[in-house]
Amino acid sequence: MDGNELFSENGQELKLSDELEKLYRDLGKEYYEGGFEDPLPQLLGYFDKITKLRNELQTEQDSAEGLRFCTQCGCELEKGAVFCGNCGCKVGGNE
Repeated sequence: MDGNELFSENGQELKLSDELEKLYRDLGKEYYEGGFEDPLPQLLGYFDKITKLRNELQTEQDSAEGLRFCTQCGCELEKGAVFCGNCGCKVGGNE
């Protein structure tokens, strides 16, 4: 062992830098999923991108199941809806 490694509970060798990166990711995920009241201004762009990607992923999953959700607010859309009943965003209607 060269001092730059540690053993996890299951015996796998992890580099300290890998463990540090994992902790950073986990911290960011916990912060984001914790509701991030009054987030730091420099993080707002990350939050916007994460929210957009999560909404897109959810939309893809729901489309596969035949459900539709507003891309703006995430509310479930009624069949054939052209506008979201919650936020009024134009969502199409070609079903």
